[in-house]
Amino acid sequence: MALPLRVLPAVIALSASALLLTACVPAEPDPTGPNPTRTIDPSSTPFATPEPTSSATSDPQATAVDVACTDLITPQAMYDFNPNFLLLNSFTPASGSPAATALASKGVACRWENSTSGVTIDVSVAKPAPNTLDGLKSTAGSSADSFDGYFAVAGGTGTAQVFSGAYWATLSSKAFFEAGDAVDLVADVRSALK
Repeated sequence: MALPLRVLPAVIALSASALLLTACVPAEPDPTGPNPTRTIDPSSTPFATPEPTSSATSDPQATAVDVACTDLITPQAMYDFNPNFLLLNSFTPASGSPAATALASKGVACRWENSTSGVTIDVSVAKPAPNTLDGLKSTAGSSADSFDGYFAVAGGTGTAQVFSGAYWATLSSKAFFEAGDAVDLVADVRSALK
C-alpha cells in the first residue's frame, strides 16, 4: 500500500530530524585512546593513573634485582594463560601496593593489561633485607593450596605471594579470585627465580 503524498514529506522530515539530532550528541572519549574492542567498567577505574610511590619506604639493605619482565613471565606463557594480555612498557604502581614495595626494595615491577577488558596483572620481584622478608611472610595472607605460597583477596584484587630463597614475588590482579587462578603464572615466576 502506497503512502499518501502528504504523509511522505512528514516521514522524510521526521527521519532527517532524527539523523540531525544523533549527530549532535557528544561521544564519551575512551580514556585509553581509540580501541573499539575495549569495554570500560564504570564501577572500577583500571585506567586511572596511580599515585607515585612516595610513601613507599625504601629498604637500603635490599639487594638489587636485575631481571626482565619477559623473563619473569614470557610472552608465550602469558599468551597461554590468556592471549589478550599485553606487557606495558612502563607503569607506576599505586602507593602501598606490593609492586610499589618491591620497587622500594630495589626490585622490579611489571604490568600486563588485558587489551579487551582493561584488567591488569601486576608482577613484582624483590630481594629485601632478611628482617624485611620475615615481616612480609607474616603478613602475606593464607597458605595457598594450589602452590607453595600465600594468597589473599583485598578490595576485589587477589594477590599471590611466593618466597623463593631470598626472593619475594607477588602477582596481583582483579582476575585472581582464588589461588588457583594464579597457579600457572606463579610457576613461571618461580622458575625464573632459580
